[in-house]
Amino acid sequence: MSYHDDMIQGLADRARNLLRVLDRQDRLETAQTFVGWLQQQLNEGVLAQSTQELFLRALAVSGEPVNFVILTRLDPLEGVEVPGLMQHTGLGRVAVSERVNDLVQAGLASRDMVSDQIRGTSLGAGIVALVEEIAGKAATRLGDELGNTEEAKRQDG
Repeated sequence: MSYHDDMIQGLADRARNLLRVLDRQDRLETAQTFVGWLQQQLNEGVLAQSTQELFLRALAVSGEPVNFVILTRLDPLEGVEVPGLMQHTGLGRVAVSERVNDLVQAGLASRDMVSDQIRGTSLGAGIVALVEEIAGKAATRLGDELGNTEEAKRQDG
């Protein structure tokens, strides 16, 4: 599975989970305002708008440099703990916990409350792979351009 597929599946998982929670809330006896909301969303074809909003939020949260550093340390299978992230980022416990909470809320990480293990998600891993690929290709292109410029100056001089 490519990172594109990982991101797509991760985004679909995040949206499905959120929509199911909202639908469950709508089915409570006290709920009246949004009864039938999910079915209406499906009938009106609004899912693309909802998933776009979730994806843009994930990009915004992952795009913060320290959050991105945390994301690069997360793995879907191997959990990490807050002290390890504190050491890696140089931040204190509260700051790391808040950043992890942001990543979790955006669907980029998961956190087991009992063991306090933090893991990445397929959406988070896909965004990391996308950023690394684009940055790597841009750096290669820039290196080629700058190398050619420096070489041209030496030949002229």
